[in-house]
Amino acid sequence: MIIAANQQLSADDYGSFASNGRFAPVIFRAMAESHEWFAYPSRHELNFEIKLRNETIEAAHALLASRASFATFYYSECNDYYWTLTGDGGFELKPGVPASQAVNDIFVNGEAYAFECATAMMIIFYKALIDTIPAERFNEVFQHLYLWDWQNHPFFPLRNIPRVGGGIPGDVRYFKNPDVSPQTPQWQGENVVDLSDEMYFGHGVGILPASQMIAELNQYRRPGAVTSAFLMSNATRPNYLSLSALADGTQMDGIRIAAGTSFYSF
Repeated sequence: MIIAANQQLSADDYGSFASNGRFAPVIFRAMAESHEWFAYPSRHELNFEIKLRNETIEAAHALLASRASFATFYYSECNDYYWTLTGDGGFELKPGVPASQAVNDIFVNGEAYAFECATAMMIIFYKALIDTIPAERFNEVFQHLYLWDWQNHPFFPLRNIPRVGGGIPGDVRYFKNPDVSPQTPQWQGENVVDLSDEMYFGHGVGILPASQMIAELNQYRRPGAVTSAFLMSNATRPNYLSLSALADGTQMDGIRIAAGTSFYSF
């Protein structure tokens, strides 16, 4: 269900939001038909979420096309023109480098990069935001960008939503492999982007339906395993309302963050 400006919108209203991208109609319909409530002060914030979800799906497709490799944190690689590779396998933005250029380089020069699937999800989210808001605003906010896992992203707030049912295109979901082999712990699960039409993108796996994603993970179970991999019921989502306010110029003061090897106060 969608409520915007105290008005409930019907799934048939999807045409009003089609300008937000090629996936916008299916995103809108999924939200309108969901058991979840999506409430917004105005249509502006709703448009922002649909646009950012659309660009999240586009970024997932683009990351696959970039030929960036999967690697555990220990074997991570990056383009040292833009990034410093930290000891824990993270990418720390070099001083004076526009963050939008550094993130876009991953999609242009993907063969210079290797990273883990959680890192991939954050790269996709940042690319989506770059393609949703003005680059100048992105570069202003993310001057100290650090890519590693789900941590160290104070200006890109994330929410964990339990029991999302079928989910909404643009969600990040997780396929869990509870009986993973001790020899392949990196296959204990796979972070994926819901691309719509029951297709998912996982870094290092590609674009697959849920059944094939599960079959892929099941290859890496311990001997004698009886529990199959499965799609968990929760979803990870950006805090779309907060990001919409940030894009509009809301100041965020009094924050001290760690980014790689450095600390910054705002």
